[in-house]
Amino acid sequence: MMIQRFSLLCLVAVLVLGCYGLKGPEKPENLISKDNMVNILIDIRLVSAATGANKRTLESKVANKEAYIFNKYNIDSLQFALSNEYYAYHVDDYDDIYTRVKDSLEKLKTFYKDLETKELEEKKKQDSLQALIKKDSLKLNRKLDSIRRVMKKDTLGLRQILDSVRAAHKAIRPILKKDSLTEIKLQEQLIPPVSDNVVQD
Repeated sequence: MMIQRFSLLCLVAVLVLGCYGLKGPEKPENLISKDNMVNILIDIRLVSAATGANKRTLESKVANKEAYIFNKYNIDSLQFALSNEYYAYHVDDYDDIYTRVKDSLEKLKTFYKDLETKELEEKKKQDSLQALIKKDSLKLNRKLDSIRRVMKKDTLGLRQILDSVRAAHKAIRPILKKDSLTEIKLQEQLIPPVSDNVVQD
């Protein structure tokens, strides 16, 4: 184990000493701007971070993720590689780019966390509202059921009253018919009033 660490340390030392005298890469003609590099690296990070259902959706819509990003920014893989190599050699620029990428990703994370929190709060409000509506509709249904029972009871009582009135009317009808005939006969037997017989001058 100790020998492996020592050999690795020697290898790194040889590489550092060997590259010490090398001149850095020349600035490419079509160097991608620092702003675009930030955006490209953010998109690469987002695409590579997709998991679960998001990853399946992405894979179903985008066959080659790198090609998608390069097309989006109208660049090719060689241009990206040369620009990345140039910025990697100029550590201050590369550090600035990656700091901006990190800050942007943190802001996105915060934004989506806040959005998720708001959506959860909205869902809780909607669930509470639905629960209240359900509770109120249950109370309303109970009240309607009790009103229906009372109305059914009253309707039965009213029907009984109507039935008894009909029965009484049926029983009284022959008596009324008999009485009305008797009244007609009586009127025929009565002497007409004097005022009707007086002849007026």
